Amino acid sequence: MAFFINNKEFENQEEFIRYGRGCATKIPTPIDILRVDEEITANKTRRQLFSDLTIEVRFHHITYGSRGLITKTQREQQIELLNKAYANAALTFTYSEQDVKFIDNVNWYNMGHGSASERQAKTSLGADPHEYLNFYTGGLVSGLLGWATFPFDLAGDPVLDGVVMLDESLPGGTAAPYNLGMTAVHEVGHWLGLYHTFQGGCDGIGDHVNDTPAHSSPNYGKPEDGQPHNACSQDDYAPIHNYMNYVDDDWMDELTLAQETRIKEQIMMYRTGLLNSANV
Repeated sequence: MAFFINNKEFENQEEFIRYGRGCATKIPTPIDILRVDEEITANKTRRQLFSDLTIEVRFHHITYGSRGLITKTQREQQIELLNKAYANAALTFTYSEQDVKFIDNVNWYNMGHGSASERQAKTSLGADPHEYLNFYTGGLVSGLLGWATFPFDLAGDPVLDGVVMLDESLPGGTAAPYNLGMTAVHEVGHWLGLYHTFQGGCDGIGDHVNDTPAHSSPNYGKPEDGQPHNACSQDDYAPIHNYMNYVDDDWMDELTLAQETRIKEQIMMYRTGLLNSANV
């Protein structure tokens, strides 16, 4: 079976995953982008951003026999990584072991993005998406590491809201170099409203964040520091350590101030059900 990224063919899953992060989150349409930007602008003067917010995660581990049995240690480590990544955005993630679900279902385990299996699983398992981050794990369609839904899609299709992760991408998994838990950090970034840093390439205004230099395409692996790589401006450097790029897990370690502000703005517009625990 062959796998493809941007018309580039790979002979096996290992090569495919090594080349690209396998993020299946949808590319926002121009209408989506315009609507979000207009609503952010309209709300800037009317809403005070929160100073801290706790988000409760509900883990749903879809298994296939002995496959996909995520451990308590893996959950705890994943939560720690989320808290470290989003601390400067005033977010704290938490979960309760008593709410963790394990479901043995081969069809759901091998779900693909936008598939009937995804909708069936989420319809059956999901907690209220207005109040919780639904975090699903499974084996997924070959070559995918995960995907997420954007905040602006919550009202139109709440059943699908949440993040879906390849089980072996969690800390301690086998999907090296994407097995240190940064896939979840990346996908939760989408769930909070961030685009890829390479969104739009060198056309338009990129990821609509003013302090992430635009670059023409994703960065992979461990790009050398101090080089422009594929930055669109001659005087810029691609954001090779940003969580919303495609570099290896151990190369991701930063969000920008404007990304953190954009997260808060979109929670205040689209995920207001999370704000019961917020200080504003």
